[in-house]
Amino acid sequence: MFNTIFSSFIYNQLLNLNLNKFKKEIKKIKTKDQGRRETNYGGWQSSASYNTKEPFNSLFKSVDSIMLEISDKLCLEKKIGLINYWININKLGSFNRPHKHPDSIISGVFYVDTPENCGRICFEQPTDVTYVYGKVTRFNNFNSSVWNWDPEKNLCLLFPSYLKHYVEPNLNKKERISISFNYGF
Repeated sequence: MFNTIFSSFIYNQLLNLNLNKFKKEIKKIKTKDQGRRETNYGGWQSSASYNTKEPFNSLFKSVDSIMLEISDKLCLEKKIGLINYWININKLGSFNRPHKHPDSIISGVFYVDTPENCGRICFEQPTDVTYVYGKVTRFNNFNSSVWNWDPEKNLCLLFPSYLKHYVEPNLNKKERISISFNYGF
């Protein structure tokens, strides 16, 4: 029998949310918030928000129910809740450098607008698998150094906050818009 131990996970689910309401609110926020520089290069990242408001309540209500399932899988004693969230807009050539999300347990991203070739999110294996396994005949989710995920509208990805990740450059003239967030105690 083959058992997986010490694995990371990525939870993915398409949500059915009204993206037009999100885009309208994001445009308003961008006019009032000059943004911040964290891991983003060339794009705009809003200041972190700690209180949900419309239309984002619908997103976090959906994520809260998914978090119950994840908390159960992880056997967490306490209920985890939203810590903060922020908006990312990556224009042509913009990207996010490798980073983790400290002081949280589960992090996530929700895609609002994803034109073609707008940059994949890439997760790095916590272990140097080339050192551990040497040469492999075919890469898969057990032996790869990097795992890529193509963004799509209404996709919600959740992952352990310790999992280092980055976003490839947007190669489209249209902007990629996403909402990132952290959950914890």
